[in-house]
Amino acid sequence: MQNGMLKTMILRTLYAIAKTWHYRKELKRYIIDSNLQVKNICSITPAYLSALNVHAVVLDYDGVLASHGEPAPRPEVVTWLRSFASAYAPHKIFILTNKPNATRMDYFKQNFPTITFVKARRKKPYPDGLQQIIDLCGCPGSQVLLFDDRLCTGILATLIAGVQGRWITKPYINFQARPFTEAGFVLLRWLERVAITYLVPKPLPS
Repeated sequence: MQNGMLKTMILRTLYAIAKTWHYRKELKRYIIDSNLQVKNICSITPAYLSALNVHAVVLDYDGVLASHGEPAPRPEVVTWLRSFASAYAPHKIFILTNKPNATRMDYFKQNFPTITFVKARRKKPYPDGLQQIIDLCGCPGSQVLLFDDRLCTGILATLIAGVQGRWITKPYINFQARPFTEAGFVLLRWLERVAITYLVPKPLPS
């Protein structure tokens, strides 16, 4: 089992590196273009999505709805979700996380039954989960939008799948609860930005 998990992790890492190189210019735009960035998910409204011609919303969990490892979203996110879910089309909001544990899925079934938890066969940056959502919605990928705090997993997956993406630049972090885990992800986010900036050092053409 451990050998299988290690092999899967290595293959996913190699896949991410190869695709990051392929989409390096597109990823760089997320770093320099504020229109592709969102500080916090709680600012998103149905009107914002309508202007982008978005018919299905996809939310990452860790960093976007809560800090890492939390079983439920942050209180302010719960308030936003209640308002947003009632105003937006039912069954057009999805959760796509690399950690879809049973506790989180049960929470959404009980509290937000119109929001669908998607459990993909392969984790982001593989596009499997986004493709599942496209198939469920029956709409073009261009009308699907993912909010994610990781450039080389979630945002990279949007580029591979051909869907819209917005980069969460102020993810939820709780050092007090999980100092080592959060420090590790802060480092990963920093390394992603540095690597992408280094891969595309010159200004991008307009």
